[in-house]
Amino acid sequence: MKKLLCALCALVMLLPQAGCGEEAKEPHIDIGDPESGAGITSASDLIDFFKNGGEKAMLSRSIDLGSSMITLSKDRGSITIEGKGNTISGNGDCVIRLDDGAKLTLNNVNITGGTEGIGGLGSGSISGECTINAVSHAVDFAGGISIGEGSKLYIKSNRGSAIRASNLLIGKNSAVFTQGGASAVNVFGDDIELDEKATLEAVTDDNYNALKCTGALIMQDASTFKVTNNGEYHGAELNEIELNGVVTIEAKGGDKGVGIFVFDTDNEYYALGFCKPDIVFETGDGSITFVNDPSEIPEPTPEPTEEQQQEE
Repeated sequence: MKKLLCALCALVMLLPQAGCGEEAKEPHIDIGDPESGAGITSASDLIDFFKNGGEKAMLSRSIDLGSSMITLSKDRGSITIEGKGNTISGNGDCVIRLDDGAKLTLNNVNITGGTEGIGGLGSGSISGECTINAVSHAVDFAGGISIGEGSKLYIKSNRGSAIRASNLLIGKNSAVFTQGGASAVNVFGDDIELDEKATLEAVTDDNYNALKCTGALIMQDASTFKVTNNGEYHGAELNEIELNGVVTIEAKGGDKGVGIFVFDTDNEYYALGFCKPDIVFETGDGSITFVNDPSEIPEPTPEPTEEQQQEE
């Protein structure tokens, strides 16, 4: 009996140790493997992935970076974040900064910046389907920005531009919707080019041009360009314009502006859509005639052959 009591006492003493003892270590999770079902759950995980991870990662929850800023180097190549509807936010100079030549794909991700959203001191590439919101410029690059094929981006700035860059290329079948406190799109160096079936929409409610480009707006076949100014100035202010194929333009200017103001063009174009108030060309003999149906656009006159030129 005495031996039995001793054994029971020993068992009772061991029970609390089993419940309060050191927890078993969790198995290592590869945050770069979205197929595993695991994902990034903290700011430190996300920063580490951008520095040392693989090609793709998944967010398991929304991440607040605080004052930290993530940098994507060109040496990392192209990386993808699968967001699952989660948000990456921060109050640093920008949430994500791309080194010159870096490529970032964001799928089902929200980027929210207390200052800027995504920026770069050179040029960069953004692809995928995401929303980018910021207090200042939402997407701000000293160089150019290219939007990858098949992307869909919703970009908004409270006080600055939704997109500010030296040039802008929107790839095939992509759609970019922008809204800015200042100009929704401000391209201050070269051109804006819309590839085939690409769409660019720019809206502002304040007293700035909804879109401004110091270069040319170049539109390829089946592309769409929409600008709306709910304030006072132009829908778009362009240095030049070049239309290739059948394109759609819908432009609405403010109370004191026009739908589109173009500094110079010598070509005659047709486009589907409208421009209110009417488009204005400062210099040149060019024009744009707006129609409602492609059948109203005359066939282009073929260039004369060498033989015809010699006969003439």
